[in-house]
Amino acid sequence: MSTLRAERVTKAFGGVVAVKNASIDLEDGVVAGLIGPNGAGKSTFLSILSGFLRPDSGKVTLDKHDVSRIGPSHTARLGLVRTFQEAAPIAGLSVLDNVRVGMHTRFHNGPFSAILHLPSARHEETALRHQAQFLLAEVGLSNLADVNASRLTFGQLRFLEIARALAASPRLLLLDEPTAGLNATESQLLAELIGRIRQSSGLGLLLVDHNVPFLFDLCDRITVMNYGEIIAEGAPRHIEKDPAVHAAYLGTEESVELEVTVEA
Repeated sequence: MSTLRAERVTKAFGGVVAVKNASIDLEDGVVAGLIGPNGAGKSTFLSILSGFLRPDSGKVTLDKHDVSRIGPSHTARLGLVRTFQEAAPIAGLSVLDNVRVGMHTRFHNGPFSAILHLPSARHEETALRHQAQFLLAEVGLSNLADVNASRLTFGQLRFLEIARALAASPRLLLLDEPTAGLNATESQLLAELIGRIRQSSGLGLLLVDHNVPFLFDLCDRITVMNYGEIIAEGAPRHIEKDPAVHAAYLGTEESVELEVTVEA
């Protein structure tokens, strides 16, 4: 079982503490959500978890390996992959080639094998190309495989980014604002895709999103941040009734339903 664990992580920028003593666990097969008001520290925390930022104190471990300071390329090779708020394709490449780029951690043959067109390199290239085509079909973009990725709509780019992340065969996938810019139909397709990913691969997912109802419907567990600290964690049905969560979002401890879209 893969376990990503952050232990009392703190990160400050100048005099501003963005994340303070934050701890979280993420296991195989679990879909977890991370929510909080604007400026709560969610994206900073996600960047620490994925190796894009180093914590000032505390540590992040993946299967007992300290990944706090090894950088994102190494964490990706260990099976921890993330997406970003801004879905951006690699300029000049087709949709299919954008997905193939995500497979760089899976190449076993060296550059000389590819240059010399050795049989092992050709077989690997064929296998990875088929896998990329499968992933495009999974996210609903197979009919756009040969299209320049810069021509995709914003919603299509979201799904391409997920396909590119899955191309690395992650064990743990962190999605930053996956519903941002999606309409209701696209958000439903995304929820269905996440369900299929979970069922077919058993990987763990952590979703940071402003769409609270989307996360409450999809996640097994919700973690809530406010002012850089984790103030609540548990099943969605418990979180939606937590007075501290309502106070963080609404400035009141009254028990009201969190059936609104809250901006991150």
